[in-house]
Amino acid sequence: MSQRKIKKLKKQVEQMAIVKTEITTKFDGFIAIVKSNWKFLVGLCVGVAVLYLNSLNGNFVSDDYATITNNPLIGDFGFAMSGSIVSLSNYLIFKIFGFAGSFPYHLFNLLVYLSVIVLGFVFMYLVTRQKIITQIATLLFATMPLHVEVVSWISGKPYLIMALAFLISIILFISYIKTDDKKYIFPLLASIALNLFVDKIRFFSFVFVAIIYAITYDWKRKYKIGWAKFLLVGLVFITIIGFWAWPAIMVRITAVNSGINASGGLFYNPFFQYPTSIAKYLQLMWFPIDLTLYHTMYIFPNWLNWALILLYIVMVGYFYFKNKNYFFILIFIFAAAAPSMAPVKVSWLVAERYLFLGSMGFCLFLGYIIYDLSKYFKLISSVLFVLILILSVIRTYLRNQDWQTNHNLWVNTCQVSPNSHNAWNNIGDDYDKLKDYQNAIKGFTQSTIVKPNYADAYHNRANIFFKIGRLDLARESYETAIKINPNLFQTYMSLVQIDLNEKNMERAMQDATRLLQFDQMNPQSWYIMGIVQVQFGEIENAQKSMTKALELAPGYKLANDALIQLNSKT
Repeated sequence: MSQRKIKKLKKQVEQMAIVKTEITTKFDGFIAIVKSNWKFLVGLCVGVAVLYLNSLNGNFVSDDYATITNNPLIGDFGFAMSGSIVSLSNYLIFKIFGFAGSFPYHLFNLLVYLSVIVLGFVFMYLVTRQKIITQIATLLFATMPLHVEVVSWISGKPYLIMALAFLISIILFISYIKTDDKKYIFPLLASIALNLFVDKIRFFSFVFVAIIYAITYDWKRKYKIGWAKFLLVGLVFITIIGFWAWPAIMVRITAVNSGINASGGLFYNPFFQYPTSIAKYLQLMWFPIDLTLYHTMYIFPNWLNWALILLYIVMVGYFYFKNKNYFFILIFIFAAAAPSMAPVKVSWLVAERYLFLGSMGFCLFLGYIIYDLSKYFKLISSVLFVLILILSVIRTYLRNQDWQTNHNLWVNTCQVSPNSHNAWNNIGDDYDKLKDYQNAIKGFTQSTIVKPNYADAYHNRANIFFKIGRLDLARESYETAIKINPNLFQTYMSLVQIDLNEKNMERAMQDATRLLQFDQMNPQSWYIMGIVQVQFGEIENAQKSMTKALELAPGYKLANDALIQLNSKT
């Protein structure tokens, strides 16, 4: 045997010895793991806080307005307790800081993210039992550009809290499995209850991952339970939880598939959904270039989507027999995101926030690759790791800029997803707020080009035409909106307003009648009819209409003031 081969063999033996010393044989609990790695975790948390520092002064954007700034119930304790944990957190922040702007909400998101990083480190350490791999994976996870959406967007908070609850449960679950110590049972059950409170639908992430963990690390041999019995118990448990969570699932389905998002069915075509979404998620994790709120650009051809999903399945099958750690982390990526990838339309096809938790598996996968590569090419693996880390930090910092303002967000979204009608509609709305009416018209028009049956965009464009005095174009857009969607109450109201401005009383009466026929239980319908009746000199009928409006809404000030004025004339 040559000297070169002998040296190579010695080196491999030394590396195997290092690996053996790195893998902890005894079980370390949460406190022991954190205590022995506190310097690394503190340093990492400080670094991440600096990285996301520019997110703390970001404005409210997108859904933040509906859930916080324009939410009349944000300070209502009853609503906070009857809603989700997100409503409760918003309530507490509001009560402590009041209308202090977006800073406390952003700070809350960042603190939860740091907590997820710490718990994620513990979870990954329990899976790998190797300190270096866990540190590599945690660094990659903490700086992953894909996470900006859930951290810098206040409305991404549910996914942070869900991940936090999941990690608490899975850490306790693994601790119990590894030790058989009954002291973990009650905390585990309490954490499961927390998971259900946080999100009944995404609680299934914990169920799926727990089952896969048990299968991966041989529950059958340890507890003498056959596969049939094990799978039967798991199926029964999932069915019970499914029935219990079904009302929440139906609420979510209705929310996602109503209004402007209504579609022909409640199910995705799985032969399109899974190859497309999985290929897109893999691309976003490996190459996070086209990050956007609305993912509508699927650039891979169908054959490549299928090739990627088949490659993924083959790798999962191969590693089940060859390397259980690789098997578990590959399955974990999409098992953790499974509730958001159901063929039932409880979510969009692809969204970065859906893969927040699952990306931990991807980071572990990269951690193993870099670590294994270092055994043979230490310099190359080190350079590769540093390069990935630097690029991730830069991309994360730049992506944070997109979430600073509504305008930045929608400009980015339109650039990355030019075929998204929602994006163009939203940028039109943003230009409207900036009083840039010409660009607002362009945005709404582009939205109608992308989706010709998008009634809301026609209505919004009509509003701009009305503001700039083009009543003819406004009427045309309003009428188009009603033809597409006859249920747009605000559009009928706007048509009456145009009629009154044009002093076309007969048409005003026709449109007011249409409005009243559309919704007789809305006090605004009666108020507007009363206004038109006044223009016709029908004072008595106008009084009746205003009275009806007040019967439906006793606190309706406009109707009350109008009725007082009408009564003074009789």
